[in-house]
Amino acid sequence: MDRISFLPDDVVFKILSFVPTKVVVSTNLLSKRWRHLWKHVPKLEYLDPSPDTEYWRTSRFVDRFLLLHKALVLETLHLTLSRNCLSIDIETWISVAISRGVRNLQIFQHRPGSGPIRLPWSLYTCETLVALDLQPEVIIVGDVPFKICLGSLKVLVFTFVKFSSVEILHKLLSGCPVLEKLTMVRGDDNMKSFTITVPSLKRLVAIDCRSQVPGDDVGFVIKAPSLKFLFILSRCCGFRSLVDMPDLVKAYIKLRHGDSKKFMGCLTSTKSLYFCLQPQLLDSSCPIGVFSQLVSLHLCTCSLNWCRLILRHAPKLRVLRFEQKEVNSPTQRCCSCSIDVQTQWEQPSPVPQCLISTLETVEWINYKGTQVEKKVVMYLLENSRQLKTMDIRSLKSTSDNEKLKMLQELSSTHRISTKCGLSFT
Repeated sequence: MDRISFLPDDVVFKILSFVPTKVVVSTNLLSKRWRHLWKHVPKLEYLDPSPDTEYWRTSRFVDRFLLLHKALVLETLHLTLSRNCLSIDIETWISVAISRGVRNLQIFQHRPGSGPIRLPWSLYTCETLVALDLQPEVIIVGDVPFKICLGSLKVLVFTFVKFSSVEILHKLLSGCPVLEKLTMVRGDDNMKSFTITVPSLKRLVAIDCRSQVPGDDVGFVIKAPSLKFLFILSRCCGFRSLVDMPDLVKAYIKLRHGDSKKFMGCLTSTKSLYFCLQPQLLDSSCPIGVFSQLVSLHLCTCSLNWCRLILRHAPKLRVLRFEQKEVNSPTQRCCSCSIDVQTQWEQPSPVPQCLISTLETVEWINYKGTQVEKKVVMYLLENSRQLKTMDIRSLKSTSDNEKLKMLQELSSTHRISTKCGLSFT
């Protein structure tokens, strides 16, 4: 610490900005020189030790920090709060941070229990805000300012945020002219459509956690032509509209409903693609286009029918993965895990170009050894001329005898590639 004491104040402030605020404040005990340095660190990061921490502990610490803080700008406010923290306190802290020129604002609350948080009007016109991450249940009411202008906002994360209307969401996004990253997780709300119109957007994560929403007008409407990364997950809706995305590099699509014609032609520039789609969504007549840039394809086993179609249009494919996740997390669970999926496999004819010239790696996670799965693996072994690795990982519940039988079946299959190694665990 003696060596640090000789550094200029600006350098010390920079070092302390990487340390939790409680530790920063405790440096006032080191020496007379350190007594007031913490007051000039442009960052407040507070983490409640428990979801049930008494609200007064947090309130007293944050209030005291903000009251004594002397830096001209409070660049970062990150708060992880217990469920007991009062909404009015959170609203006040947000207002103070905005008045101090906050650039990075993040609020997380463990299962809010003190009522909804209403965002202050000053937030909607904050010129300094670059990143906004709100993860309690926030209600944005209809009386937002007539004009919303977040001219510097590049990162926006809303988790289980409730909007009073579709118009409010559209108005908010329209007021973010340089927004690049958007994450939105929907819970229960009154909006059927999920409309995102942001020309500058490069990264989009949209998750709909609702179990079922009736009506034909339910779904995603995405107008973001500059996207490079797309993550869409919904068990209740699909795409209503999607524009062409020529810069898209990676896409993760997990849908239980929808019309394949509305999105397949918009994903053709992607290099990495994950699909978890119901077999009945497959439409061989849809304008699938050519996946001329696709290098890595990851398919849930419920989507095996899609594999045949995509392989025919992916001449550069090098990596092919299959997996069915059977876990409790809604962002990982297969969209079909609640029903018995009987997927049929039809061999592509003729043999796709990627199997002849580029495919090098095939992985199968949670292999069950069903007739359909065996047919797919055997077909790939028999027709992939450049294949180097066939990696099969069985379910954890598979017995040793079952594993041995599966291994014997696959080992006896003819491999057209002399370089192919078979791994089975």
